Amino acid sequence: MGKRAYGEGRNRGATVSYGEIERAARDIMAGGGRPTVEGVYKALGRGSPNHISVEMQKFWKNQSALNGGDPLALSRLPPELADAALAQWQQALRLAQQTATYEDNAARAHLEQLCRDTDARAHSVALREKEWDMAARVRERALADTREQVNVLMQELAADRAELRFRDARIADLETQLEARRQQLTKVVARAVARNRALKNKKPPARARTSVASKTRSRPKKRSQSKRPERRARR
Repeated sequence: MGKRAYGEGRNRGATVSYGEIERAARDIMAGGGRPTVEGVYKALGRGSPNHISVEMQKFWKNQSALNGGDPLALSRLPPELADAALAQWQQALRLAQQTATYEDNAARAHLEQLCRDTDARAHSVALREKEWDMAARVRERALADTREQVNVLMQELAADRAELRFRDARIADLETQLEARRQQLTKVVARAVARNRALKNKKPPARARTSVASKTRSRPKKRSQSKRPERRARR
């Protein structure tokens, strides 16, 4: 048998790349666990714990840079992972930009709608103010006309009251005159009655009046003869 080379009989673990260690660590993180050197070693089933420990330190640095929002940390990743992370990063940026654009457009649309609503409300308020102004003017005009009518009615009422007072005074004066005339008529009637009574008392008895009347009737009237020839001559 020939001589073995130095270290030929030792069992060496297969080396693993940083990409494999990172994928194993991210799988553990996706499952809800915390990636450790032992966990990654068990997940890979090969590799050197020291090498995995060094690569895990690099992984945690890159992870902290990603969590802090440093896109330059992608340059420290392997090319295949860097390209995938860069694509995801660009997609996230595009989504964020689209979201911002959508929100901006929505905000602008909402602002334009608010402006339109405000203009419509302002126009409606202006129309209502015009209607209120017109109604106020109509009410003022109607109130002025009503005041004028009330003033005319008050003047007519005052004139009617004055006329009524004049009529009342006239009626009272006429009643006074009528009462005076009644008293005068009463006095006249009383005097006439007194005179009639006095005349009745002064008249002669009935027999004397009949004899005087018979004498006056028995006396013939003398007709004048001088008038007859005049009538004939006239004829």
